[in-house]
Amino acid sequence: MACPPAKLEATRRNGSKSNGPKPPEGKEISRANSLKHGLTGAGIVLPIEDAEAIDRRFATLVDEMKPKNEVARQLVSRIALLMTRLERSALHEAKAITHKMRKAEGEYTDARLAEVEKHYSWIAAEPATNARRLRNFPEGVNRLLSVLHDLRADLDHPEGHRWDWQRCEQLHHMLGLRPCDVPFSRARVLSDAMEGNFRHLNQEEGGDLDIMPRRQWAETALLALIDTEIAKLEALRDSFDLEAIDRDRDEAAHRALFDPSPEAALARKYEAATERGLYKALKEFREIQGEEPQTHTEPEVATGEVEEMGSSFPDPSGRPISSTCLDPINANRAVETSSRRDPRGPGGRKSRRNRRS
Repeated sequence: MACPPAKLEATRRNGSKSNGPKPPEGKEISRANSLKHGLTGAGIVLPIEDAEAIDRRFATLVDEMKPKNEVARQLVSRIALLMTRLERSALHEAKAITHKMRKAEGEYTDARLAEVEKHYSWIAAEPATNARRLRNFPEGVNRLLSVLHDLRADLDHPEGHRWDWQRCEQLHHMLGLRPCDVPFSRARVLSDAMEGNFRHLNQEEGGDLDIMPRRQWAETALLALIDTEIAKLEALRDSFDLEAIDRDRDEAAHRALFDPSPEAALARKYEAATERGLYKALKEFREIQGEEPQTHTEPEVATGEVEEMGSSFPDPSGRPISSTCLDPINANRAVETSSRRDPRGPGGRKSRRNRRS
């Protein structure tokens, strides 16, 4: 099916808008759009500052190393590039560590507060789990206390309690409970009694009172329940070692000295690869320049007559073993030969066959 002329013309117009830059200056800029650190690649796409630094270093290295031919000059150019990359890597790491150390304490505090916000936002979905986790650090306990104090203020309001199902549900979540769980919790029973539903109360719990006094009794009992929970949380907050938390916050800057993130690990990998490439280029340059590699030479041994040394093991035949028997193989052969001559064998004792004869 042929494409309609109008659609073909629209396609051509759209294509003409997305062909990229045409001038050389625009192409040079677009080549660096995806540049992140410049620690890899052939060094074609580099910031202007790095390109200028490489040119200066190349001129200095040419004067110092005096390459003999074009291949050697190319190696000097590569050495200049790799040396610049190593400097960039070291500078990048130092600046990154300084930045992390400067923000470490603030990020430590923010992370603890973010943990509180996360567990509090999910407390309605999993009240038992998230209420328990909020009790693991002081910031979480303070958040629970703040909500309980607000609920208590609504319950004991001067103009009459402002208690409804939403506040009852919120109280249950702070306690790590669900209001609809069966059997009903004490907070649910008292909340229902405040609304005039006494069927879950025992007879001795205000059973001799009228409806309004009994509802007032349920409100007082619910206030006592909230006060008990507030006292427990305050005791838990006082049990935390705040000095240890402060030390942990102060040590956050020292922990930032090492960055275990994947980006930092990849940067260290690039740095190691650059260092290996630099040593390889230096080696190839020396080979082209004709420089002899420095090798370790063993000290020369003085020639002349070698003093004959005897073995520390005596020959069973009584003759001393010469230096030719210092070789383990020859020494074993000498012992075996002498053993055949001596009927007592190498141990000095007669063999069983000789004793029988």
